[in-house]
Amino acid sequence: MAKTYKMKTCLISGKRFRATKDNFYFNANSPDKLHPYHKSYDNFRRVTGASVDKVKELITLING
Repeated sequence: MAKTYKMKTCLISGKRFRATKDNFYFNANSPDKLHPYHKSYDNFRRVTGASVDKVKELITLING
């Protein structure tokens, strides 16, 4: 039998990832205790100083 994992959709990229602390930051205010953005996308957003909307726009252009 295949093992199933709980998945979570990143609100920046729209991609699904395993809902773990390795993929998402902790967020006490969220029902699942995980931040809605994948760590990689959120780190990119923070480092560049871009807004969430601008990073979403970039991801959309890349994924065409």
